[in-house]
Amino acid sequence: MKSGDLKGKIIMLRPLSKIYFSDYVKAFSPKVKELLHVSSGESELEYLQDRLEKQKKGKTFFYLIFENTENKLIGAIEIRDPQETDSQLYSWIHEDYWGTGIYQEALGLVSKEYFDETQEKSYNANVDITNLRSYYALKKQGFIDSGIKKGPFGKQYKLVKRKKHK
Repeated sequence: MKSGDLKGKIIMLRPLSKIYFSDYVKAFSPKVKELLHVSSGESELEYLQDRLEKQKKGKTFFYLIFENTENKLIGAIEIRDPQETDSQLYSWIHEDYWGTGIYQEALGLVSKEYFDETQEKSYNANVDITNLRSYYALKKQGFIDSGIKKGPFGKQYKLVKRKKHK
C-alpha cells in the first residue's frame, strides 16, 4: 500500500499521522460527532490510535482531508479492511464544507487509490436511513443499493461501490 499524499483540484488527502491529531479534534465538530454517533473527542482519538496501527500493517486506507486554499484539515475518509467490518467506509467533512464538491473529490481519490492498490472488486458502506445527505452523496459517486439492515442506532442503507472496468 502506498502512503503518500493524494492531490486533487480542491483538496489534498494525507495519510493519517499523529501530528494532525489536535487539528483533527478541532475540526471534528459537535454536529459531525452526533451524525457519526461518537460520544467524545477522546473516544475518537482512541480510534485514531487504533487506525495508525492498522495503517502500519496495510490494513486500512485512512486519509485526512485538507482543503487546498488554506491547507486546513476539514475531514477524514477511510476504507477499512473487508475482514474487519461490514461497513468499510468511514468518512466525515466539517459541515462548513458540505455541498462544495470536496466530499465527492475525496471519495473519488480514495476509491481510485483503494482499487489501484488492492485486488478488491468492491467496498461497502452503511448509512443511517435518517442521513439522506450522506446517502445521496454516495449514490452520486456510483454506490449502488444492496439492502437495508438493522444498525447499532436504527435502520441503515447498505451500499456497494464497485471497481470500474477499464
